[in-house]
Amino acid sequence: MFSFFNRPALSILLTTLSCFATAEDNQIELFVVDFPPYTIINPQNTITGVDAEVTQAAFAAVGIDAIISYSPWKRIIKNMQHGQIAGTITCSKQPGRESFILFSQPLSEDNHVAFTLKEFDANKLSTLSDLHNYRVTTVEKWGVERELTDQNINHTKAPDTDSGIHSVVFRNIDIFYNSELATLYRARQLDLQNSITAHRLKDKDSTPFHLCLSKHFPGNQKRIKQFNTGLEKIKNSGEFDAIYKKYL
Repeated sequence: MFSFFNRPALSILLTTLSCFATAEDNQIELFVVDFPPYTIINPQNTITGVDAEVTQAAFAAVGIDAIISYSPWKRIIKNMQHGQIAGTITCSKQPGRESFILFSQPLSEDNHVAFTLKEFDANKLSTLSDLHNYRVTTVEKWGVERELTDQNINHTKAPDTDSGIHSVVFRNIDIFYNSELATLYRARQLDLQNSITAHRLKDKDSTPFHLCLSKHFPGNQKRIKQFNTGLEKIKNSGEFDAIYKKYL
C-alpha cells in the first residue's frame, strides 16, 4: 500500500482543511431584501434593521458570525430551493415552503392594523369589516391592498407608507391600513409617531417572521438549533428588547 503524501505533508493538509471546516462552521451568509424596519439596505450597502440585528446577535451568542447580504427575493427563494445559499430572514411560513425550508423560532412578527389620528373615535372599529364605514387608504400593490380588495372594502391607494401616514395626518382620510411595525418606523422617521395610533383588529392574526434556512444546504440542521439557542440567550439577557427600542 502506498500514499501520495508523506506524513509531514499529509499533516499540513489535514490541518489546513480543519481550519477551513472550522471557519465554515463559525460563519453563515444570509441574503435579504430591503424591508424596513426588519431589514434596511443603507446607502453604503450596509444592512441593518430589527431582524438583521437580532439574527446577528443570536448567532453571535453561540459563536457564529452572521454575514447579511442583499439579493432579489425571487433569486433568494430559488437558490434556497436548490441549496445554493444558506438562507434568509424575515421569512414567513407559506404553503409549499416547508418542503425546502427549516423555520426557526419566531424572531419578529407583522400585523396589519388600522392607523388613525390619536384623537380619532375608534369605538366602532373592531374588525376588518368595520373598515367599510370609514375613508380608508393603503399602499398600492402590497398584500394589504389585495386584502381590502378581496373584502370589497372601498379604499384609495397610496404610493408608499409615507404617503399613507400623511393622508391620515394632513388629509381627509380616516384610516391607513398597513403593516404595524413598518408604519411606526416610518412615522418615527417623519416625526409623526405622536400623531397616530395603531388599532389591532380582532379578526386579524399576526404573521410570525423567522430565520429560514435551506434544508438542502450543508450544516443547516445544526445551525437552526444553534440559532434558536442564541435567540433564547439574547431574549433572557435583554439584548433582544434593546435592539427593538433602537427602531421604535
